Amino acid sequence: MKRTLALTLFLLAAVAFLSAQDKVEFKTIDGVPHSFNPALPLKGTIKLEVKRTRTIDPYEQTDVGMQIIFFSRDEAGNVILFDPNGAEGHRFGPSGKYLGILTKKGQGPGEFSPGMLYDAFFAESKICVFGGQKVALLDGDGKFLQDKVLKNHFSSGVDAGHFLSTAVSRTGNNDQIRTLRLVNFSLDGEEAAVDLFQALNVGMIRHPSDQRGFKEEWGTPNIFYAGDGSRRRVFCGLNTEYKIWVKDYSGKDLLVIQKEHKNVKASRAGVEKAMSWALKDERSKWMLDAYPDRFVAIKDVSPLPRGYLAVYRVTGAEVFEIDIFDPKGQYLYALIPPAGVRMDRAQFFATGFGTIEENEDSFVYREYRIKNLPEIFGR
Repeated sequence: MKRTLALTLFLLAAVAFLSAQDKVEFKTIDGVPHSFNPALPLKGTIKLEVKRTRTIDPYEQTDVGMQIIFFSRDEAGNVILFDPNGAEGHRFGPSGKYLGILTKKGQGPGEFSPGMLYDAFFAESKICVFGGQKVALLDGDGKFLQDKVLKNHFSSGVDAGHFLSTAVSRTGNNDQIRTLRLVNFSLDGEEAAVDLFQALNVGMIRHPSDQRGFKEEWGTPNIFYAGDGSRRRVFCGLNTEYKIWVKDYSGKDLLVIQKEHKNVKASRAGVEKAMSWALKDERSKWMLDAYPDRFVAIKDVSPLPRGYLAVYRVTGAEVFEIDIFDPKGQYLYALIPPAGVRMDRAQFFATGFGTIEENEDSFVYREYRIKNLPEIFGR
């Protein structure tokens, strides 16, 4: 009888312990709400179910000569495809119809020079185009309105009046400080920058004995960031730890999201897979030895509809799963990307996402409707 009672009490205690481990713990630290999440998602791991809804092949147009394709999409279905190393954007309507060149190569008003990290995105009812330290504002039909030379370098767009910028400075000890800033700009006024996040000696994997270095997205310590213009939020943090700061436009911490996580060990085979090109060059083989012993924790973050957040969690060499958090910072789902669908450069919208995928010997833009997350993407 005593043995049975002891076993029962042990089982009840174990169930209570496991139940407690599955809950999200909320704390306020220094006035900032924190959510501490367990390693496993509250609603489990699911394989993302999608349906392809649209494909745009830009190379069907004689005017298109992009080598690399990036894109932006608005909620109406208009798409801009562009080469970040180029100086032109190409517009496509919701039906996929080609609407013409967005900007031209040159030095004049609304024109951009190649090699200046060209970027175009929809912002409310307008289009913002950045290149180097220049910004041009166009209306929704692509008509040039105004441009301006900027003081801060563009890193990522947020909305029609804000962008994210990274700057590097050095300390007296020759350490490098990387700073993420939110820049408030007006075409008729001055720029104002707010420091959001800083990290020391990131952005490069260094040679152990000299100043040489290299970047590799799965192993390089760096700052991750993404802006959500619809909710006036910025998400950022250090990619080597699973900790996401949610900030408003003033730089105030609104929420800190944390999750139990242990970075995946970077085996020699995994490093060689991620950096296969270094094996072919004798001068680059030192990079394999300099590679960190673990991969980064977070590859990227991306705002989702209705205030949710996607976090790309690194699970191996060039492999990730997508963690989904609700607006309160609760870890709801781990998503396994569907086979054959590229999601590493996905941009999400109300019903799904767009991405760039290989198609024979070129690249195309594709859209997918997400079928099994109705609370986020609808039915």
